[in-house]
Amino acid sequence: MYNWEDRVFRYGRGKIMISAETFRDAYRIIKESARNGNYIYYSEVMDKLKRLGHRKINRGTIGGIVGEVSIMVANSTNPSVYPSAIVVKKNSIEPGKGFWGLDRGTNPPSMVPPDKRREALSEYQETVFSRVDEW
Repeated sequence: MYNWEDRVFRYGRGKIMISAETFRDAYRIIKESARNGNYIYYSEVMDKLKRLGHRKINRGTIGGIVGEVSIMVANSTNPSVYPSAIVVKKNSIEPGKGFWGLDRGTNPPSMVPPDKRREALSEYQETVFSRVDEW
């Protein structure tokens, strides 16, 4: 359904290549969580990727991977679905700050004013769960 491609991310002072398979597996991990009606922690995505044989991924890079999954899904759904809305920090049910920078799709998080984010996040998350079979 999706044409995942290798991507280069900044890594400290250098760069790191993330394989198409890593994105594909991250997508599957997030989708499985959504199908079960559950949020998933960034650390859980990292651990599951590692168990699947992918190299260890740091916290900064996992946000980029999750963001790329969201961009790919947002670009292929109408209205857009943003799966990264359910990938959350351990101390909250909120995604990382990068979520609010997503600027692709029909209703991008980057367009939500800061004072409307809490309400919008609930809507984004509910959409991920309710439309899981569409993405």
